[in-house]
Parts: sequence; C-alpha cells; structure tokens
Amino acid sequence: MMRAALLADIGVVRVVDHPTPSPGPDDVILRVDANAICGSDLSAYRGVHSRIRPPTILGHEFAGTVVELGTAVRSVALGMRVAAEPNIACGVCRYCRRGFPNVCVDYLVVGEDISRPGACAEYVKVPASQLYPLPDHVSSAEGALVQPLAIAYHAVDRGRIAADQTVLIFGAGPIGLGAMMIARERGARTIVVDVLPYRLKMATHLGAGLVVDPLHEDLEASIREQTDGYGADVTIEAVGGAQTSTFEDACRLTARQGTVVVVGSFKHDLAPLPIVSFKFRELDIIGSQGHPSTFGPTLALIARGALPAAELITHRLPLDRVADGFALLTDRAEGVMKIVIEP
Repeated sequence: MMRAALLADIGVVRVVDHPTPSPGPDDVILRVDANAICGSDLSAYRGVHSRIRPPTILGHEFAGTVVELGTAVRSVALGMRVAAEPNIACGVCRYCRRGFPNVCVDYLVVGEDISRPGACAEYVKVPASQLYPLPDHVSSAEGALVQPLAIAYHAVDRGRIAADQTVLIFGAGPIGLGAMMIARERGARTIVVDVLPYRLKMATHLGAGLVVDPLHEDLEASIREQTDGYGADVTIEAVGGAQTSTFEDACRLTARQGTVVVVGSFKHDLAPLPIVSFKFRELDIIGSQGHPSTFGPTLALIARGALPAAELITHRLPLDRVADGFALLTDRAEGVMKIVIEP
C-alpha cells in the first residue's frame, strides 16, 4: 500500500492508504518526487471541472524517480529522474496517426479518473514512452512544471508568435506567465492582464513589457496606447473559468488579421462571439489543447535557464498537507502561484 491524496468529494481531499500501482509491460512505476497542483485540479476540487469528478487521485504535473520497470521496457533505467507527460492517447485514431495526440478521440489523463490514479501520491504508473530524463541541474520540482509550461509553449506555437509582434496575455497564472516568457524569448513584446496585484508583480519580475489591472486601469486605452491604436497581433486567453469577459476582451483588443488563442479552460461550452467584427476584421480564433511534442523543447528552455520554472514555485508542502495547498489556492492566499507537493 502507499499513501495518496484522494479527492473524496467536492471540497474534500484526504490522505488515504491506496494500492501501490503495478506496471503493465510498457509501463514504469515512479516514486513521485514532486507533484504540482494544477488549476484543473483546483476546478475538480471546487466541483466545476468539465471532466474530473470525485472520487479520484489527482495529479498530472509531476516528476519522479524510476523504481520499477514493465517487462517490455528497454529504454528506461532504474534510478532515472524524469518528468512525465500525463496525456495518454490511443495511438490509432486519425489524429494520433497524424501526430496530434492532444486531440485524440479517446485520450485520458493521469489523475483525471480513478482508473488511472494521479501523482498526488507516493507512486504513480506511467507509460515508459512518455518520460523525459531530467538533467542533473534541473530539480524534480522544476520537472513537475514542465507540463503546464509545455501547454504554454504549444499556445505560443498555435499563435505563430514571432519577433516584433505585440502579444497580449489574459491571465498571469503559471500558464499565462509561461506563455509570456516563451513569447518574450522569441522576441515579442508582451502585455499581461490580471486582477491580482501579486500576479502582476510576478509578471513584471519575469519580464513582462507592461502589466494592466483592468479593475483599476482603462484596459482598452492601455492596449490601444501600446499598439498605436491597432490592438495586439496575438492575444492569448489563459483565464477560462465560469466567466467569458476575458474572451470577449481578447477579441475586441486584437488587431485586424490578428489571432486569438484560447488556452484557458472554460466551465461552459458557449461564449459570445462578435461575429460581424470577427468576419470584418479577419480575426483568427484558435483553440490550444495540451502539449503535443512540446515537452522536450520546454525542458530544454528550463535546462538552459531561459524559462525559470523555479520562480513560479511559491509553496512546497508534504503530502499530508495537500488539503492546505488546496485551501491556499482557493483563497489565493500568501501570494500563491504554484504549489508543489513532495511526497
């Protein structure tokens, strides 16, 4: 048996004894060294996630040490420290065959269903093909952040962000800040919008060209002033949730022939679309899902210091304090950005 944090009900997380996983032929077992609490974990905790329902063992942002190998595994060694890609695709649908497992018709995510327990536990089972060795100088806590930052990397790719563009980012959480840093790495000018002062302070610290608090500043005037009146070349929506105003603002503040990238996870499937403006201004509105082929490049940026993942980690807690971590995130207390659980 192992210890694991069970989401037993909405708003109820407790540490329980749970069967230790056994590997299938192509799997490995990791001793979990670090598991970051994700925004979607928090949504499940609050009962507003579109897919995750209790009971389940959460945790899909993680790194660990290989302690057991499946009988068919040859590419992984015992004792190897790795980050793990948690999205498990079918491998046979048309999208998997085309190299887009992120939109697989039958994919599942480690930690989103009790049938595939997550890494908010002492051990977790992962397909060996989805492991990325961590360089010695990259900590396991940083390795746990590869997953959310790889989502940000894919969003930047989807927006085709390039040098000298102006990129507007709604949401200064870990994914929004990751997108800001990756866009800046590509030579873009960045503007970050959020309503939490401590998040805007972090955005400034990490290199945002401008930060805007729409509760205390004129959002439209600020963006128009920074873009010669045109609007942003690319806007990334990284908020989501039950509201839709950030999507509407993103469409309004993007320049003609610009691109809106939606990476935030919304509670509802419908949002107002300014269809006349959308057609007249030739906007592109693009969805961004997951992290296809971006784990490797993201880890490379972290390893060379271009993507300072450690700067996003504000709290590190043992497994028996995981409920405290969810409380901090719910209350947005203590300047919380990213909480890493270290079983």
